[in-house]
Amino acid sequence: MPRGLAAVALAAAACNSPAAVTDAAGPRVDAAARDAARGDASLPPTDRDRLLQSYLAYLQAHPGPMSNGLDGAQLATTCALWDGLPPSAQAVFSTLTSRLAGGVLAGDGSPMLTHVTRLYRIVGGTGATATAPGSCGGGEANRMFMATDPALHAALVATHADKGGPSGARDIADRDPGGYWRDSHDAGGPHAPFDQSDETNDGAPRGQVQYFADPTSVTALAPLGRVDVEALVEPAALEMDQDYDCTHNSNPACTYTLYGPLCAPEPAAVGVAIYEATYGPVDLTWRPAGC
Repeated sequence: MPRGLAAVALAAAACNSPAAVTDAAGPRVDAAARDAARGDASLPPTDRDRLLQSYLAYLQAHPGPMSNGLDGAQLATTCALWDGLPPSAQAVFSTLTSRLAGGVLAGDGSPMLTHVTRLYRIVGGTGATATAPGSCGGGEANRMFMATDPALHAALVATHADKGGPSGARDIADRDPGGYWRDSHDAGGPHAPFDQSDETNDGAPRGQVQYFADPTSVTALAPLGRVDVEALVEPAALEMDQDYDCTHNSNPACTYTLYGPLCAPEPAAVGVAIYEATYGPVDLTWRPAGC
């Protein structure tokens, strides 16, 4: 396990108290019992490898230092890419791909992750190091930028229009039983330059994505203008993060207390542990194939 990642894993294990994670309906189901009942919706390792390979190709085609410390001119393999990421960025990748793997499109029952075609950015907290998670929040931190295929884009647009879809026939189901994706209720609106946003109905943490409603629009065909992807033109772009607390902090390696219903204080817990308590285990020891 890379140096620093062990600290995240141990902290998550120490703080992982499923009974402490609640929502308006009451205590969460115990993660182990839930997984035993429905099976772990863990993603095929090849999906992660595929995305990291696309990220490596992007970095190599755009050499120079990125905000996460990577430089495509210095990277020859996905192993070198992975080892160059701070632990909080690795945890962002692990938790977000886990959430996407557990999201299911109603049309054909396929996971959201299989419809993510490319990866352009992985970043943890601002200022993250091998021993520190960096910032817990920030509009350019603790997120990924990706691209979708037409099927996932259509499902996201339908989800927004249908406000999640009728009970029992959700457009995109979430990892936890009864969970689903819906139009975003965030008062701040979509993150620029995107013009549409969806989120999971469930918090602790709440998943959120930003995308262009119409990939042929003038806005979608313009450069993204965001950190590390300033000049990228990607009409199918998808930005994703997860809000671990009531102030929308998104770092899975930070410790939180305000993740309960109505922002009521809860026992301090690491973001990864909060995720695992509801959505199942995340393997923080994962490494790309061949590493």
